[in-house]
Amino acid sequence: MLTICVSQTKFKLLLTTLLAINTLTINAQATDSLILQHPVNNFWKKDFVKKTTVPLVLFSATALAWPHRETVREVRNRFIPDFKYRYDDYLQYAPAAAVLALNAFNVKGKHTPKRTLISYAFSMGIMGAMVNGIKSTSKVERPDGSSNNSFPSGHTATAFMNATMLDKEYGQYGYPLIGITGYAMATATALGRGLNNRHWITDVLTGAGVGIISTELGYFVTDQIMKNRGMNAPLKNNPVPISNNPGFVELHAGYAIATEKKLTGTAHENIFNKDGFNLGLEGAWFMNKNFGIGGELAFTSFPLNSEHAVLDPDIIEVSNGLYTQALGVKYLNIGPYFSLPLANNWFITAKVNAGISSGSNGNFILNIKPEYQNEFGTDELPYARYKPKTAFSWSAGIGIQKRIGRNTAIKAYTTYFGSVHKFDIEVLNDRDNNGHLIYEPLPETLGKTKYNNITFGLGITAFIW
Repeated sequence: MLTICVSQTKFKLLLTTLLAINTLTINAQATDSLILQHPVNNFWKKDFVKKTTVPLVLFSATALAWPHRETVREVRNRFIPDFKYRYDDYLQYAPAAAVLALNAFNVKGKHTPKRTLISYAFSMGIMGAMVNGIKSTSKVERPDGSSNNSFPSGHTATAFMNATMLDKEYGQYGYPLIGITGYAMATATALGRGLNNRHWITDVLTGAGVGIISTELGYFVTDQIMKNRGMNAPLKNNPVPISNNPGFVELHAGYAIATEKKLTGTAHENIFNKDGFNLGLEGAWFMNKNFGIGGELAFTSFPLNSEHAVLDPDIIEVSNGLYTQALGVKYLNIGPYFSLPLANNWFITAKVNAGISSGSNGNFILNIKPEYQNEFGTDELPYARYKPKTAFSWSAGIGIQKRIGRNTAIKAYTTYFGSVHKFDIEVLNDRDNNGHLIYEPLPETLGKTKYNNITFGLGITAFIW
């Protein structure tokens, strides 16, 4: 009997010990789970970081693009010098008009119309003060030479201020396509300012950043004043959950490095290319969270250094040297896109695309000496003219992406691009009795150029969940 009691006592003690160990294990696992779910580094989750990352990227892009702004304008002047469509004067207000229209049709946004109007008033005041303050102190001349108030672009700032408001009221409230549409209209406004030769690329980059940060500050001030008043109830059923496939549209800009330092082939001695820039728009539709189909429409330009160009003695006699227009290539490539979701809203992205590319027409221009300008009737004379032919192109890239908002992300990427173009090249040979210039075509074998290059850059992504 005593033995049985002792055994029962040991059994109870053993059972109690096992329960205690099991409880401790569960608690430890729960603690570990909490640690994993809440990492010590919450930098990207901070509200301040989310609201300022895109403007900071745009301001950084301004600094990087400043030395190349004239090169970017040259691209516009060569391809569409007569572009004069002032749609940007009106499109800048379209996102704000969309907010009014949606409210008029009783489509509720994040806030009541009264609170939205107060936020808009603060945003407009902040944006106006920033734009006019910078304009009055920087005094940057416009590309068309009309005035000295180019930097930053007020139209672009207004457009992105309005687009950010539309996104806050509807895009982030459950209608992401509305927010993306607003930013598309703002981007079209910014492009219009450059195409109309009213602003440099640096003006519109900074204008976009000022517009976004002004709205964030305007809403911040309103939040401090009104607290929870004027807030509409969150949507119970979000029609576009963020766990869906990561379809996207993206704007990107990068620093392009040619894999060969002599893009002009053997036609011109001692003319070498410098590092250039790449601008592009791309997007993809994803079948699942890892695989999609998409495409990229982009342009790459390489300035040329012709200081040591070898010229005939007759040419040297009448000119002070050779000026070369930048070599450029535009391309449309399509193909598969890949996305690998990681922890904390990070993604690894990749693409392998192929398509067609065409190079830009251009000239090698002689700077005529003053004593010969009357004879030639000009101070600049095309010494050689080139016309590239359309060619096959391909590209492959990889990137690291961080989602900083429900529908927005930033991406650092590198892309390799390849294409080989044949050129029709004509070189100035003589003048006829009437003073007309006579050009002699070079053999086609001398006009073959590889535009192969590696680009490192940043992109701003809008997800279409």
